[in-house]
Amino acid sequence: MKAILEFNLPEDQEEYLRTTRATDMASVLWEISYNLRKRAEHEFDAREENGGAFDAIEFIFNEIYGALDENNVNIDELYT
Repeated sequence: MKAILEFNLPEDQEEYLRTTRATDMASVLWEISYNLRKRAEHEFDAREENGGAFDAIEFIFNEIYGALDENNVNIDELYT
């Protein structure tokens, strides 16, 4: 299958960049969705006082996952 996208540059610069940087955006979303949570939990585990840090981490990532779901963004489809 082949697809050809045409852009009228410089007027379509924003659309062009969104299209050409889509893999980079998917990579960042993957990093946030999967690896950042693990690193944050590990970091707070290492501290003696975490004062509700896990509740905050849980809240933040539930918000991230909710935003992805609301926008029909499935990271596993975009970046494997």
